[in-house]
Amino acid sequence: MLKDRPRGTTADITEHTVIYWDGENAVGVHLIADHPGFDGRFELDHHFLGDAHEHLTHWFKDPMFSSRADLTAWLDAGVHKAVER
Repeated sequence: MLKDRPRGTTADITEHTVIYWDGENAVGVHLIADHPGFDGRFELDHHFLGDAHEHLTHWFKDPMFSSRADLTAWLDAGVHKAVER
């Protein structure tokens, strides 16, 4: 679903957890109040799927997307690569 949406679009799984398309993969990130507004880029692996199963089930029933210029700026700045673990 994200692959066909404009860059900077997120699937809003919870109030503080979103998923975006990085050009190759769907990737999760946590929203935070501090600049740049994103923290802890993470893979959508079995740990995430297990922890977020209830939220994902709800999201698939009523998908919510947001367009985030701040995400595009964060990706353009390459900051997300510096925080990968």
